[in-house]
Amino acid sequence: MRIDHSSDPMDALPIGLAKLTRLAFAGVDLSRVAGRLLGMCEQYPDHAGALMDLAVIDQLEGNLTIGLKRQAMALTKQRVFRSTCCGANPRLRVLAFVAAADIGANTPLEFLLEGSDIALTMVYVMPGRELPSALPDHDLAFVAIAATSPNRRLLAELEDLLAHWPTPVVNLPGRVSMLEPVELAANLTEAGLRTPILRRVPRDELCAVAESCAAELRYPIVIRAVEQRNERGAEKVDTPIGLGLYLGKRSDRFYLVSPFVDCRGQDGLFRKIRLLFIDRRPYACHLAVSEGWNGSYVDARMEADMRRRREEEHFFATFDTDFVTRHSATLEALVECVGLTYFGVDCAETKSGELVVFKVDHTLLVHDMDPVDVFPYKPPQMRKIFDAFASYLHRAAG
Repeated sequence: MRIDHSSDPMDALPIGLAKLTRLAFAGVDLSRVAGRLLGMCEQYPDHAGALMDLAVIDQLEGNLTIGLKRQAMALTKQRVFRSTCCGANPRLRVLAFVAAADIGANTPLEFLLEGSDIALTMVYVMPGRELPSALPDHDLAFVAIAATSPNRRLLAELEDLLAHWPTPVVNLPGRVSMLEPVELAANLTEAGLRTPILRRVPRDELCAVAESCAAELRYPIVIRAVEQRNERGAEKVDTPIGLGLYLGKRSDRFYLVSPFVDCRGQDGLFRKIRLLFIDRRPYACHLAVSEGWNGSYVDARMEADMRRRREEEHFFATFDTDFVTRHSATLEALVECVGLTYFGVDCAETKSGELVVFKVDHTLLVHDMDPVDVFPYKPPQMRKIFDAFASYLHRAAG
């Protein structure tokens, strides 16, 4: 592999994930944008940027299968794409290694760097294939690929490629691969952290347990298919009969099973906390207050409840002096165990105040798209995160 010191090799720049998502979040009809992109593809069949944007729009509109097909078509034409999210006069050039996957399966660098002084170029890494022969000049490399079973081989191959890379590398593949859920849960538990123990269980074994109504599992449990990265697809099962009903709706071969951990507060509500760790320091990303045990921030409908928004605002304001102080030992142990300089965490507190870690991932979504008139306290908090991330990348590049 050689690094090309020539001018930018990309002729067709995509609109990009961040800008298209922002338009969708604002209620813009993306069908008109898609129409213009389709016209460009008809006029210029090799316009990989337009194909990649169409793939993003498909997924934003819920058409994952079509979106992935368009993405694959774009990658037959081009595997290196320059983002248009940064400022006009960049002071740092970052090359991100990404995987061909859905729009939530790589570190959301475009959201983190939008409007910054950092130029972002993404190279798609394919298993069993060499990197593109000509890569743009850059000051820093960033591994943005999710730790999933399909990416295991990809990360292993990239680990060898990056062993003697000419620039510093953020989030080495060997450490990223340790974020696979089962291995991660075991490592966190061994490090003394509270997290639900995950088991990878074959369907046949679960069916036998459900049919016998035996007590091999301690209920309630939380279950999801191995290939479901999004915990929103998980279900809480309270009985063997419930397990049978769940399995009757699915045909997956393997499932992740863990005990249910009740993190309701004194008021009966659940609070999911999302943290980001940047160069070992924790930052508050959001606090979702909801009735559901597995509710996301969207599910929580924080925009409809002023008291919950005030609680989140207070959480941001007192984060360093309260939350971080109370959990300092746990947070330090978490950083040591994970071993990455950028990653996110979804966690919650029990009634007794113990911190429970539910997910660790360097691809968790981070954005500033919430309406300012409803969430006036959010822009300063997100700007703090974005500035910290950009500053860290400058330091990491030396």
